[in-house]
Amino acid sequence: MAGKIWMTVAAACALLVVISAAAAATPDVASMTLQPADVPGAKVTHQGAVPEKGYLAAYSREFTFAKPNGSAKLIGIEAEVMVAASAATATKDVAQLETALRTKAGRALFVKTVASQAKVKASAVVVGKLRKVAGYDQGFELPVSVKVKSAHVYETLVNLRIDRVAVLMVEFGLRPVGGASGKYEAAIASHIGTALAPASVSPPTIAGTPQQGQTLTASPGTWTADDATFAYQWQHCDAAGANCVAIAGATAQTYVVSSTDVGATLRVVVTASNRFGAPAATSAQTTAVS
Repeated sequence: MAGKIWMTVAAACALLVVISAAAAATPDVASMTLQPADVPGAKVTHQGAVPEKGYLAAYSREFTFAKPNGSAKLIGIEAEVMVAASAATATKDVAQLETALRTKAGRALFVKTVASQAKVKASAVVVGKLRKVAGYDQGFELPVSVKVKSAHVYETLVNLRIDRVAVLMVEFGLRPVGGASGKYEAAIASHIGTALAPASVSPPTIAGTPQQGQTLTASPGTWTADDATFAYQWQHCDAAGANCVAIAGATAQTYVVSSTDVGATLRVVVTASNRFGAPAATSAQTTAVS
């Protein structure tokens, strides 16, 4: 977390004592955080994977505006996303940080760490009232101001959780940041939803003999989301594998080939669903039913 103004995420992490070695994970955690297109008028000044204890992977991206931007006169943004193996891990850590920031000792440690990073006295750091952020599984914001020489840097620390992904974001402005975080929070949430929605890696397959009276069994194929549930729809196609139509009631993983299928081909459509999406993938057709 490099740079002269990037101190608040480091302070939040100090409260959690989370720095450690990290392992690789899918989906791509870098795709979940703020993207350059989300922050017009700013350039990426630092980015890369960062180690966070208890998380499969984490990625940080920092932005600096060419000139103070918007009503808050934003001068920079840092966003970090952390992917845990389960929602329980992320839930615990977001709650732990929020609880710490509501205590006198926790706020004192936070102020001390921010002051150390900014190279100012603790009296130059003022922490505001922690407020909840709606619309996410968990979320809160914390306003902070830091007096640097004869000026102030105003910050908002945002901590969110969406499923098993925890987000830390800080905006830095020359005026109080207030509610300016909303559009960046929404952008990150959209990226997380896209990354955590099921995506087909390999298509469904069909096992068995396409013959009247025989049972065919569908395999869902491989998907990126390990929390996906699967739905099946068998289809009847012509001998060339075209003009496919759904077979009424054929929504189980297995299908018993009927007399009406003779001379036709069969395939199965698998829909993988989780809270972020429900895309479908289609198997290859069988050979003609005999």
